Amino acid sequence: MSEVKLHVTGMDQFFESAVEAARRIDAGDLREQPADLAFESMDLLLKVLTPNRWRLLRALKASGSSSIRHLAQSLRRDYRGVHADVAALIEAGLIEKTPDNAIFVPWDRITAEMAITEAA
Repeated sequence: MSEVKLHVTGMDQFFESAVEAARRIDAGDLREQPADLAFESMDLLLKVLTPNRWRLLRALKASGSSSIRHLAQSLRRDYRGVHADVAALIEAGLIEKTPDNAIFVPWDRITAEMAITEAA
């Protein structure tokens, strides 16, 4: 199962995680790890993963690869709005494109970790 974890992290924690990953690799631990998408603030995470975009991700995962136009029709949304949401989700790494420009969700599971103590 492919999984991506979304979380909020500061720069220090980001670099600590990168060093830890390098240590694991240097020690020969080449096991597949879940993908990790870090956001610098909770506000930014929630700006990227809006309720409409979450519905879009779920619909796209359920339907398989699709054109943006077909996705917009199935969601009963305006093409331009869906196109903008798809572009933001591609930039975030939550949607990918096939060589023929169909879009799809490469993840079976998306997990968001949110700490109440993190600064917004």
